[in-house]
Amino acid sequence: MRISTKVRYGLKAIAYIAENSKDGQFVRIKEISEVQDTSSQYLEQILFKLKNEGIIEGKRGPYGGYKMIKIPQDITLYEIYKILDDEGRVINCNEGEVKGANCKDDTCNDNCIWSKMDTAIKKILEETTLEDFIRNREII
Repeated sequence: MRISTKVRYGLKAIAYIAENSKDGQFVRIKEISEVQDTSSQYLEQILFKLKNEGIIEGKRGPYGGYKMIKIPQDITLYEIYKILDDEGRVINCNEGEVKGANCKDDTCNDNCIWSKMDTAIKKILEETTLEDFIRNREII
């Protein structure tokens, strides 16, 4: 299974923004970076993609930062995944396989276990909203 660091950090960052920009206030990238112990330059790349897709709003300046445009109930984890990850699949058929594996991405069919797992995980991501993700984090 392959969920990239970019997606994991992006989910955590957008959840933090959603939790801390409820009154329309902007959350500074430095704050997110410190709380999550993540490079602010790396977060800038991630948040730039989310901003370009209309998920969050960014503002420069001393009172700038990021805030939500869309509400967490209207954003699925799969939507965020697609924005932040260049791959179409969550699980690649030939991931970790030795050279000459039988199943290739372009010939994979519904009988392939990797394809079934990819479909199942995508379904979970499509059915889980950012609000669900935030609530789940509060439980842990």
